[in-house]
Amino acid sequence: MQVSKVGSASWVGTNYGLKKSNGSVQRVSNPFINSKYNLATDTVAFTQKQVIENLFIEDLSTCRYNGSYNDFSVKLQDMVDNTHITQIVKSVNKPDEPTYVIENDNIGTMYIAKNAKHKNIKPGVIVGKTGMYATLEVPGRKGNFVVIIPYGSELSTESGLKVMNKRTHRHLNFTGSTCTVNAYYKPEKTINSVNEFIRMTETSPIFDDVKRADKDYSKYFHPYILAGGFGSRLEAISHTRGDNKPSTGTPIPNWNLINFTLLNLYQANLLDKKTDIDFCVQKEANSAVGCFVTTLGYKIDMTPRGLDLVKAGESIVPPDKNVIIMPSDNITDVNLSEALDAFLDRPDAGMMVVAVPDYRCYGGLILHNDKNEINTFITKPSKELLDTGVGHVIKNGKVHKDPDGQDTSLGNAFIYIIKPDVLDTITDIYRNKIRNSYSVLMATKGGDKTMSKEEYLSVIESFWDREIIPELVHMSNEGRLKGRDGQDLKVVSYDSLDADWSDVGEYSSYYSTIKNIAKEDSFTKLPKKLKQVVSDNIDKNVIFNADFKEDFKEFLGNGYVNGNVIVVAK
Repeated sequence: MQVSKVGSASWVGTNYGLKKSNGSVQRVSNPFINSKYNLATDTVAFTQKQVIENLFIEDLSTCRYNGSYNDFSVKLQDMVDNTHITQIVKSVNKPDEPTYVIENDNIGTMYIAKNAKHKNIKPGVIVGKTGMYATLEVPGRKGNFVVIIPYGSELSTESGLKVMNKRTHRHLNFTGSTCTVNAYYKPEKTINSVNEFIRMTETSPIFDDVKRADKDYSKYFHPYILAGGFGSRLEAISHTRGDNKPSTGTPIPNWNLINFTLLNLYQANLLDKKTDIDFCVQKEANSAVGCFVTTLGYKIDMTPRGLDLVKAGESIVPPDKNVIIMPSDNITDVNLSEALDAFLDRPDAGMMVVAVPDYRCYGGLILHNDKNEINTFITKPSKELLDTGVGHVIKNGKVHKDPDGQDTSLGNAFIYIIKPDVLDTITDIYRNKIRNSYSVLMATKGGDKTMSKEEYLSVIESFWDREIIPELVHMSNEGRLKGRDGQDLKVVSYDSLDADWSDVGEYSSYYSTIKNIAKEDSFTKLPKKLKQVVSDNIDKNVIFNADFKEDFKEFLGNGYVNGNVIVVAK
């Protein structure tokens, strides 16, 4: 493992073993089948450049502060500066009942009325990228659990405790730096998630009805999962267990978010206990493309011509196999085997983008000809454009709707299959992006050639849907995308029109996707027993990521819950 300060983790299934912190490659068998990989010593410790984007107050009663205020990112500083916390000792209706009030000028106001009967309950708050969340840590018979109440929701118990997390007209003014700072980037959590998944394939009844492909796709394909990021948009769910984004829990016991992607690979016969796995932790927070390119043996370094991408070592991706790039924070029932077969049937395919019906087309809107050759790829299309009907998915003469009833267009599912011939082209696109961004930055700084952390990260960041795919499509349309023997290559799509898909990088999409998995008529190709377990752990508008249904009912009594609430283990 390559120990780094800040970065995005990824893993690839190879027979290369584990890349150690000194840069060497140690050839080992599957680290989950033996104990040669030592999590106690081979972990990543970040000492600088920590990216912190969330404010946590786990107990308003104590309002403890840990860490330096200077450690906050600029965005979080602004958010904290505009968040006010006060405790009203007396109220009009109940003078003896303290009420905690948390305000943010851009988000809203939250009230937590704490009745004397709830002395053991800790009211808290999370302020982050996606809004403000009330939290209640409640003692239960099976241990403590945390109720997460997002903005727009409210909860009231029979015995008097009430949480209102919504905008009000009342304004209070109290400032202070009272918080707990949490920075989560723990690759060992991802490793343990993969470990647990492999064990579950042989022990869990969820896999009883999983049909696996007959073909040995490992001869032709090499899977690479982007499993990094701090997951700051999912911190409301993951922080109670100290998880990173890929290891965020779900209502399925021992089943984390990355497991849905692992299931896609398992069904395609590309992952099991015999698979050797390589874990690679990158050096910088340089987004998905940068992580992949550095895995190919490159590094970002200062050269006489400025910041650049230079060759630094050997690629850990096999040079003779097609690469499958997959995310760790999406849930889909795409039949990956069918997409792989379609790729093998297209010798002119330089890159295949798996396309699904999506109402937002968050990863890009795909338009192609009758040969599935992509001729237009629009990054993050506007709602106004999608409302015109461009790219709408038509099934049975009507616009296809997603499980939430939204009209869909053909969107990018963030699953890419890439011919080895194109890897150098992708590297060149990324290299040019760094060079150009660096030149533009320096032109604005005059004689000052230094870069702040934020400036450096903006120069090196790159995205598949923003830089790579549009440029490859452009090259393909102009006949400039070539294979090793000079043949024309195309960027094509595989349209999985009967699949459901969701990016679950934030609380609201996580909540709606989990609810949709439980429905009989959506995500129909997921294992039936898996869907049943999810359904069993949803009670009306409350999702239980841990077995606290009875404890929660006892806590709530004849009270009520309005909004999208999730219960997690502490």
